[in-house]
Amino acid sequence: MIIRAPNELSASEAAKQIAAGKLTSTALVTACLDRIEARDDDVRAWETIDAERALATAAKRDSQAPRGVLHGVPVGLKDIIETKDLPTGYGSSIYKAHQPSIDAACVVLMENAGAIILGKTVTTEFAFVNPSRTRNPHNLAHSPGGSSSGSAAAVADQMVPVAFGTQTGGSIIRPSSFNGVVGYKPGFGSFSYSGIKVLAGSLCTLGALARSVQDHALVRSAMLGARPDIVAPGRPPKIGYCQTPWWDHADEDCRKVMASARDSLAAKGADIDSVELPDSFGALPDLNRVIMTYEGLRSLAPEIRDSSDLLSDALKEAMWPAKELAYDDYLQALKTRARLRREFDALMSDYDGLLVPSATGEAPEGFETTGDSIFNAPWTTLGTPCITLPHGVGKHNLPIGVQLTCGRYSDEQLLGVAGWAESILQGATD
Repeated sequence: MIIRAPNELSASEAAKQIAAGKLTSTALVTACLDRIEARDDDVRAWETIDAERALATAAKRDSQAPRGVLHGVPVGLKDIIETKDLPTGYGSSIYKAHQPSIDAACVVLMENAGAIILGKTVTTEFAFVNPSRTRNPHNLAHSPGGSSSGSAAAVADQMVPVAFGTQTGGSIIRPSSFNGVVGYKPGFGSFSYSGIKVLAGSLCTLGALARSVQDHALVRSAMLGARPDIVAPGRPPKIGYCQTPWWDHADEDCRKVMASARDSLAAKGADIDSVELPDSFGALPDLNRVIMTYEGLRSLAPEIRDSSDLLSDALKEAMWPAKELAYDDYLQALKTRARLRREFDALMSDYDGLLVPSATGEAPEGFETTGDSIFNAPWTTLGTPCITLPHGVGKHNLPIGVQLTCGRYSDEQLLGVAGWAESILQGATD
């Protein structure tokens, strides 16, 4: 039997061991802090750590009976999530040493479930396009993705078992794929966004990055009061295999991993059916850009007015074209999105899940970009739940995941399918 260090456990494994008295929260938090001390000078995943507070809270948890599903488990927070005991900088020099007076709702809900806030993870500037300083722990010369770059790298490098991220385009699913972790973007609006810096109010979604599908069931339970276990399909699931209208963006590695996932699931009994989306769905990435930049330009109005000189050139280059967008263009984008949402929900009524790429391939070398969101932005725009599962590697031996999505309001169904697929896809790469 392989014995793993406490910091290598998944959140669900750690919570189970703590509840059974086989592991203390103090030992787990200490192991995570030791890993951060050893590695974060290279990986650069963390913005702020309060080791003293985390250890004090862990000692308190060890003296209590389990108070929730994540009792004693440390959690990372993307640094656009506001915290009253830690600075929140939103990835911007404008907010250096900014100290909110109240915690975000997700912070309180996680602490109510017994979790321990370990610290704040690095984000790109306002969770938008400008790359952060974080490195991919699998190869420090490669991007970790973004904008949830620090959260993805911290979970992948065994610094923390679970961390929150947000997605407005592809900011949870893509970095999860690049770093080889399990990323979950809930259906739009599922997790409260109260106390989190908003870029585009009709797109921004709070989710998490972790090491197993079961971890996400516990996070959902803490956040929503949902059941803490996964409901497995009563039969092998019916899964649509969709190359999507953007297949020409997928590199050879991505295509091989997708085919491998399809074949592995089919070999275990999944009913795999090729699905081709209508041509009208090809507009989704552009709809995401229009909505994101139109709403973002207004969300950042105070920073643009008062501190424009402190905004990055990358943010300005991406955001400024929205000044030319008319309200009617934005309104038409919303109407088109509403129609496509209805069409996609109807399409998915015949399937338990849709298998699509998580990213165009493995993490790019260098730090000029966080990667292409072409395989993420469509589902964010539709508001559907998404989860990415590690499956293969690319030519640089870096992780590549595959993504499952389904119709809106079907998160528990999606987690059930993902839980069924998880061991199959992992076993196929061992």
